[in-house]
Amino acid sequence: MIFTRVFLSLLRQTIISGMGELHLEIYVERMKREYNVDCTTGKPRVNFRETVTQRADFDYTHKKQTGGAGQYAKVVGHIESMEPDPETGKDVAFENVVMGGSIPSNFIPAVEKVLLPQADFVYHCLI
Repeated sequence: MIFTRVFLSLLRQTIISGMGELHLEIYVERMKREYNVDCTTGKPRVNFRETVTQRADFDYTHKKQTGGAGQYAKVVGHIESMEPDPETGKDVAFENVVMGGSIPSNFIPAVEKVLLPQADFVYHCLI
């Protein structure tokens, strides 16, 4: 009997495969019965990768009044394709072009820390 499982971190799915649909249904029922694991089954999603072909500008204003001082932020930037850096091999970069010190410098590393890990998911569309 051949039963394999693979976890796809990008899709956040565990894919199981076996000798047929009945074989997989039996394993799913066993997991529910013996291990009390709630399994959601269905067709696997397909990961489509797309790329940026031209520069895209964005301008976002965040306003939220929570009863106190509230929150306000304006984010303006662009995203464009980039060749991998020959030295580091990275194909994602964060460039800080804030002028005049309008944003305290201790906020910039926090913004970079949030944006760079998400850049890997910008071009992915799950169906």
